[in-house]
Amino acid sequence: MALPDPVVQPDPVSQPDPPDGGATPSGAGLRPALTDLSLEGWAALGDLPSARSFTARQVRRWLYAKGATTVDEMSDLTLALRQELDAAWRLRKGTLARTYPSRDGTTGILTRLDDGQLIESVSIPEGDRRTLCISSQVGCAVGCTFCASGTEGALRNLTAGEILEQILVARELEPQRPLTNYVFMGSGEPTHNLPAVLQAIAVMNSPAGLGIGARRITVSTIGHPAALRRLAEVEIPFNVALSLHAPTDLAREALMPGLGASDLPATLDAALERFEATGRRLTAEVVLLGGVNDGLDEAEAFGRLLGGRPVAVNLIPWNPVPGLPHEPPVASRVDAFADALRRAGVTVTVRRPRGQDVGVACGQLKRRSDRREDQP
Repeated sequence: MALPDPVVQPDPVSQPDPPDGGATPSGAGLRPALTDLSLEGWAALGDLPSARSFTARQVRRWLYAKGATTVDEMSDLTLALRQELDAAWRLRKGTLARTYPSRDGTTGILTRLDDGQLIESVSIPEGDRRTLCISSQVGCAVGCTFCASGTEGALRNLTAGEILEQILVARELEPQRPLTNYVFMGSGEPTHNLPAVLQAIAVMNSPAGLGIGARRITVSTIGHPAALRRLAEVEIPFNVALSLHAPTDLAREALMPGLGASDLPATLDAALERFEATGRRLTAEVVLLGGVNDGLDEAEAFGRLLGGRPVAVNLIPWNPVPGLPHEPPVASRVDAFADALRRAGVTVTVRRPRGQDVGVACGQLKRRSDRREDQP
């Protein structure tokens, strides 16, 4: 299968940062950030002169469980150890740039990185749940015609720490409404940055990190078969969602130009390897675009493709993005589409567009800030 340039290389799960755009991972020439440490990497704190056998555990608890933002808050560390830690390490790399609160309770969040790049995440309430939509790259190489994230391509991959810091920032912004679910569905294709994404998930899931249950973590992906097979090998049984959007290969390639050559049968077969390994039913995501992929013909084709497979479909009416050549579907066509899938035996959930009044569809916040629109 052909893979998109510049981010995707012949090995789709281990790529360097995209060569175009001139950006490099943040932190060059600065102290390393604790958030970038893998679970095993925390042993490096043992090199501090005043460290004890339990120092890494203490500091990790302050960072992830207690949400410390400065070394001075770590009151059970000796003064000498705090000074040594502060001289050698930063706690985090990014700083909160701006929030965009919506009338429906959704909050768009922009974080500024050391190199000046902006990443966005979105906190979405739904009943007693609050889901955080997490970015894995600055920009995106897939270039979906309905998404603002890919309008400038992929500028660079995020580090594991930059991924995790989105959670820390969102948790601090709304401590009265705890986060319950986490989905890698923000800017970027997670499998184009899989080493960092998997390191972040390991920290998220571990009791020594954020202690988030695997059932509360979802990776949304375009579904390259090789990357899906790699996911099937990961022991942490997080959820996988496939970004399908169209029921045929040609239609998918038109909607997702950076996908490369689509191969839906191979994608679904590889995804089922993940199901067999974890027992977790897959989710297929379909963004419905008015007059493009929201007709009964498309619904029936999806029914033939997915019927009888352990796949549930999320229908997502398009959240309008100014300047992109699409229209939202009318409600009656969404309902008819869902009914056709149900007749084919497919489980369907229709998602409501969120945060429309503040424009939090993927890539919108960063693009607005890059253009210096709506600045404080």
